[in-house]
Amino acid sequence: EELTYYNNSPDELTFVYFHLYNNAQTKGSYLEDLYKNNNIPVRFGKYQEQGQGTVVSKITSNNADLKTELDNTVLKVYLNTPLKAGESMNFKLNFKTYFDNGSIRNRMKMFNAFGYKHYDVVHWYPRISVYDRKAGWDTDQHMDHEFYGDYGTFDVAFTFPNNYILDATGMLINKEEVMPADLRAKLDIKNFVKKPWNEKPSVIIEPNGTTKTWIFHAENVHDFALTADPTYRIGETEWNGIRCVTLVQEPHAIGWLNAADYTAKIIRVNSEDIGMYAYKKMVVADAQDGMEYPMLTLCGGFDPDYRDLFVHEISHNWFFGMVGSNETYRPSLDEGFTQFVTNSTYERIDGKQRIAYVPKSKYVERHTEPDYVRNSEVYNGYMNSAAKDVETFMSIHSDMYNGAIRHGGGYSQVYMKTATMLYNLQYTLGDSLFKASLKNYFEQWKFAHPYVEDYRNSIIQYTHVDLNWFFDEWMETSKTIDYAVGSVNKGKADGEYKITFKRKGMQMPLDFAVIGKNDSVYYYHIPNTWFVKKTTSKVLPRWIGWDNVKKTYTATVNVSGGIANVIIDPSTRLADVNMLNNNQKFPIKYRFDSKIYSPADWTRYELYARPDVWYNGYDGLKIGLNMNGNYMAHKHIFDANVWFNTGIGQNYLDTATENHAKDLYDNVSFRITYRTATDKFMKGSSFNFSAKALDGLNAYTVGFDRKDIKGKNKVYMYFKSMYRKGLNDLPYLLLPKEWNVNQLNNTVNIGIDHNYGYSAGTGNINLGLRSSAVMGDYDYQTVNMTVVNRTRIWRMQLNTRVYGQYGTGTNWANESSLFLAGANPEELMDNKYTRSQGFFDPAWAEIGATTNIFHHGGGLNLRGYSGYLAPQVQSDGSIAYTYKGNTGAAVNAELEFSGLVKIKRQNWFTKTFKLTTYLFGDAGIINYSATNAPILKMADLRADAGVGATLTIKKFGSLQTVNPLTIRFDMPLFLNKIPATDKGFIQYRFVVGINRAF
Repeated sequence: EELTYYNNSPDELTFVYFHLYNNAQTKGSYLEDLYKNNNIPVRFGKYQEQGQGTVVSKITSNNADLKTELDNTVLKVYLNTPLKAGESMNFKLNFKTYFDNGSIRNRMKMFNAFGYKHYDVVHWYPRISVYDRKAGWDTDQHMDHEFYGDYGTFDVAFTFPNNYILDATGMLINKEEVMPADLRAKLDIKNFVKKPWNEKPSVIIEPNGTTKTWIFHAENVHDFALTADPTYRIGETEWNGIRCVTLVQEPHAIGWLNAADYTAKIIRVNSEDIGMYAYKKMVVADAQDGMEYPMLTLCGGFDPDYRDLFVHEISHNWFFGMVGSNETYRPSLDEGFTQFVTNSTYERIDGKQRIAYVPKSKYVERHTEPDYVRNSEVYNGYMNSAAKDVETFMSIHSDMYNGAIRHGGGYSQVYMKTATMLYNLQYTLGDSLFKASLKNYFEQWKFAHPYVEDYRNSIIQYTHVDLNWFFDEWMETSKTIDYAVGSVNKGKADGEYKITFKRKGMQMPLDFAVIGKNDSVYYYHIPNTWFVKKTTSKVLPRWIGWDNVKKTYTATVNVSGGIANVIIDPSTRLADVNMLNNNQKFPIKYRFDSKIYSPADWTRYELYARPDVWYNGYDGLKIGLNMNGNYMAHKHIFDANVWFNTGIGQNYLDTATENHAKDLYDNVSFRITYRTATDKFMKGSSFNFSAKALDGLNAYTVGFDRKDIKGKNKVYMYFKSMYRKGLNDLPYLLLPKEWNVNQLNNTVNIGIDHNYGYSAGTGNINLGLRSSAVMGDYDYQTVNMTVVNRTRIWRMQLNTRVYGQYGTGTNWANESSLFLAGANPEELMDNKYTRSQGFFDPAWAEIGATTNIFHHGGGLNLRGYSGYLAPQVQSDGSIAYTYKGNTGAAVNAELEFSGLVKIKRQNWFTKTFKLTTYLFGDAGIINYSATNAPILKMADLRADAGVGATLTIKKFGSLQTVNPLTIRFDMPLFLNKIPATDKGFIQYRFVVGINRAF
């Protein structure tokens, strides 16, 4: 590399810096340390293991060696003579940059492309740092986020084998030599319009051992990148003298036929809306990526799915490319502005709804909601955080978002909050003034490295509007917008109404519409400063207020015939975090619950309904209705069922029930759960409630929980009440003898959950306290702890569970006891397949002198002892049954080995089913002393071991949001304490169940 560097600063320089971005993925890097501290395992390639990303072997100036100091991705070079202001200096660098295949993301890559090597040559050379007016030298380490580079002229020559097709930043100087007209014609995408997707590529250029050297020249760019692939085929069109080129791998040509034309549309719209594209070409390449470089974007996919990707990556060339802000320090000026344009340009070209393939399933097509691009590209991402009171920030260094990887830690708000801010600035200024100010900013600061304050000043100075209040709120705080329609009252005059609005968050101007009872619509605008935007709405007196100043405003309007509704911001640009109070009428969307996925609607409450049919062996066929609703999957979440029980298909009823009680099942069953966030009371907190009269059980819960900001810890407390009225409620149960009737089981429950992760796995720790409560008929208390850990071991996974409980009390509820083999009856009520008999024969769960075949995870989880009384000989020779108790401890382990063998299954099978096989072992002890005994007596250690398998149905036809169903078959071949009827410690036994054992 030969570099001529011009010192355009007023300062004398005694050293310079270079960025060696490819060193970020090497062993010992700062990025490796970040991965380790995020408990993400790191795998290095051959060269990365040796610390070889970009290796500079020598650097000279005027034929004299220069002293260097390397710190990972930053190379400091000491000058032998100072570089004075206005002068230049030549550098010569000898370096090598290595392709490698480690696990840390690297944009510079080589991969297999239909039997050939594909190359993306990016971030490949020592890149001179920027010396700017704000910080001097840019010396930020590269942490897999953003970049910052200086503008210059590049002359680059690359030599490749003769059969490679490539393009790069800049103009190709020796086109006739490397891409003559006859070869270009053979490579044209039009020749492959009928080629099936992913069919093997043809050979256009036979490799013959020779090479070609491709020479490029680029001006006013701050980076140079290249992509090369023998299977590339070329599409091309032109707009306003700008060549719009697409490089697509031949097997993908059928999906890229419109790529060049779509690129031209993006160039045209952005040039009209932001400012003229400054270069003479734009290349979009099929390169398994989504990344921008000057005049070149590396993309992937196929039409129409790639359209938003094209818009985003190409639009980067206005902000990353031509404006050239320091996106490492403040990424919002590039990523956020580009995200805004991703939506606005897409809408200009294709309309407000995303263009997508028609689903194969008519059912899916019929029930798929329209995808409004502004929501999916901008607002949903911001609202999913802001509406949940998650703090969102913009004015942060790209590498300092809570120490997270890639888009974690709130980094996604660089995109979403910034784009949302720009829409709210558009709302504040009015469309025409906003558009003009954006174009002025681009023209003023292109090729000039602006910072956030430069953007703010540019907009304020151009519009002559004091917008410091706006930028301070959006850029410097995590405040949110929350306006509400308070009251609507008749005034004294005929047709006069007083509408009171409330402000609960940061200030904004307010647009609102009044809908008359005669369907007439009146539009109003309330300024929040002396500035009034250009609008056709009636302008009302301004509402100047902030924080606790003037929190309400009463608007006087005249509407003939009465008011039907008042709507704040009919354009839905105002990013209000609670749209439920933005209308006089509660905004609600009624939908059939089709079980087809749709993103949360931040503008309305969503209410879904569907028929619901269920079954158990006592109620028989249950015919009913399910209704569920939520706002942003965060507030007012409820799920309710009501069933009318028919008795049709009753099964598994014993003789007594058949003769005396078969018609005494509940005529009607219901269940309802409700949860809502209470962030205003305590951040991260929720209130929850449930009630049911279902399968013979009346049960109620009311509780409160709180999660920490990272979601790793949760503290919870709840009150629970359970009651079965009489004997007619027992035929529902798999274990009818283990539940007392006409006894109120009230408990208070407190606990803490902790989720953790590490390089090889994840885990959860739960500590719970329970005590019988006032007005209950029982007296018992427990403290228990569960630790579940999942560790990857090569192609296997080791799952372990450690459980312990200590219980006291004088009167225990049978249904809440600690069971040796698995879940107690109370826990069985939490699963719709096990809360009543019908899917499982009660005979399978019956407890007796030998083991049985039904198992459900819980308790001590010694699955091999399912249904067994587990007798223990006491010191006096009497027998105690230890199938249940109140104190015990256990260890459970499963070693999944299905990953050892790669079985090639048909595509439909892998999409629908997942088969998991494992070895398991369980061991534990339980007490057999009476509940009020002064001495705790523990039974002998019991253990089991065997092999098991689960079959998970991941997908139910076209239904997308139905929860998976896991069916389990375990064979506890070994027991260390066997029933008298067993032939030996090792023999064939099996249990079946729903869900994993833990």
